[in-house]
Parts: sequence; structure tokens; C-alpha cells
Amino acid sequence: MQPARRLVRIAAFALLIPLTACQSAPASPHLITIARPAMAGEALFRGEMAVVRGCVVIKGSRRNSTVLFDPGVTLLPSRNGLHDPLSGKDIPFGQLISGGGGVLRNNGRGWPISDIERFYGVTISAACPKGDIIRLRNFEVLEG
Repeated sequence: MQPARRLVRIAAFALLIPLTACQSAPASPHLITIARPAMAGEALFRGEMAVVRGCVVIKGSRRNSTVLFDPGVTLLPSRNGLHDPLSGKDIPFGQLISGGGGVLRNNGRGWPISDIERFYGVTISAACPKGDIIRLRNFEVLEG
């Protein structure tokens, strides 16, 4: 009887480990800032900035876009938004914003990920969407 009880405990523990590993704390926002000023075409861009799986994105109706920011853009101390030193503005996540946007990848077409990483001096996390990537600058919160 003793060995059977021990086997049940071992089996229960073995099941607990994978379940615990799947549960993690909410991902902390991670900004991707380029290494040096660089342009990527620019057009007026509007969207909602959010954090998805720890990656700062612009939410889309079909897909989210990973965002590359200017050097110096930082998270707010509260980690619920970012600060743009160029404009001096704080931008909370969940707000509709506008700014200059350059599309680097759209639905998987455009620059290869390795070229984006090399040119801009960044590493795009595996958690970030790679099908849609934009370069965003000079952004501000839209009122109303």
C-alpha cells in the first residue's frame, strides 16, 4: 500500500510541474527602440497602442503590428505607457494615437526580419508579431 501511495504522489507532482510552468506573471512591456535615427518612409498613421504578450504593438482589426521606436523612447515608471523625449509627451497604452509610420512588413511581405534587425540594430522578440512591423515616430494621443 505504501508504494502505491508514493506512486500517486509522484504522478500528481509530475502533472503539477507542467501546469505551473504554463502559468506565468503578466508580461512586462518591452519597447523595441532602434539603435540610431533612421527613416522608413513616413505616412500619417493612426491606431491604438497596447501591450500583447509583453510586446508593444499597434492593435489592428485583423492583426497586431510590432512597433519600432526612436532612440530614447522609454517606458513610464508605472510601465503603463511610454515617454517620447522628442515631443516631451507621455503616451498611455490603450489610447488612440497618431504619428508618422513607415510599414516595414505587411502581412508577412516586405523586409525580411533579419534585414530589419540588422538595419535598425534591434532584436525582435519571439513573442512579438513578425508579420506586421512598423516604424513609428512623432506620435501623440488623439483626443476624442
